[in-house]
Amino acid sequence: MELRASPERAAEAVRAVSARVVALDTRCGARDTVDAAVRAAVRARGAARARFPGSSDVLAATAELHQVAGWVAFDAERQRLSRRMTLAALDAAHDAGDRSMEYFALSQLAMQDVHLWRPAEARRVCEAALAETAAGSVRTLFTLRLARAAAQEGERIRARRLIGETLSRYLEGPRRGDPAWTWWLTETEIAWHRAMTRADAGEWGAAAEAFAEAVEQVRAGGRAAGAEADGGGRSPFHAAVSLLWALARARSWEEAEAVLLRDVVPRVGSVASVRCARLLAEAVRLIDTARGRPSLREAARWCAEGERSGGGPASPV
Repeated sequence: MELRASPERAAEAVRAVSARVVALDTRCGARDTVDAAVRAAVRARGAARARFPGSSDVLAATAELHQVAGWVAFDAERQRLSRRMTLAALDAAHDAGDRSMEYFALSQLAMQDVHLWRPAEARRVCEAALAETAAGSVRTLFTLRLARAAAQEGERIRARRLIGETLSRYLEGPRRGDPAWTWWLTETEIAWHRAMTRADAGEWGAAAEAFAEAVEQVRAGGRAAGAEADGGGRSPFHAAVSLLWALARARSWEEAEAVLLRDVVPRVGSVASVRCARLLAEAVRLIDTARGRPSLREAARWCAEGERSGGGPASPV
């Protein structure tokens, strides 16, 4: 941050750093971006405190950068670091009086709680936010997180109702006052979380069917845009790995082999998402128990090795 800049220009500079971190994460993945993202956030917070302690605009921009760093750390499976960055974002947003950014940070905390199977904590965060938020994309986001928490707590009917409510509200379209950061909440994202609610509930056959629908939505979105939606293939790869994982859980070996060879093998090593790599490793571990499927086991092992090495040897197919 330029110490001689005005608060307005300083805030603009911090937001530009956030944009560069997002672009770097999209291109290179969280594993290779997380340390740079955290360093940038810490530097910005220090400069903001030293030079612009009373500027709500600078504080809000700093909150956004910490939130972005928290997301990257989350995807890199550095969960303690992610929580520290997200709590710093929440603190800066509070000091800035930016309630929208506070909601963004709170939703990220709920996301992490669900990922780490702490549904009670996620439920408390979501229910508190929903008690304050009447409408719009912010409410849609918290019903999405709450659906996941409900599924993990064994409330399957409530989870299905909440995920249905999430999709219905999303399909109503954007509303006046929706924060800019809700751009990423898409029908495809909701479809993936719908599948995850079935997985959270242990309904593996239904989860596989729902993940297959999410994969098709990702494909359709890529064709419509003429390119991958995220520029680096992470969403298509993550959707495909999620489907493979659910099929392996359901022991649907024939379908798993088709997905592995068609959708997973061609993308191995393309994006350094530790979260996705760990999901793939879990799918491979399950596939390794498949009897009478030597080609499936061999291809799965190759994928695991290729993802660890960032590409691996020549494809086995």
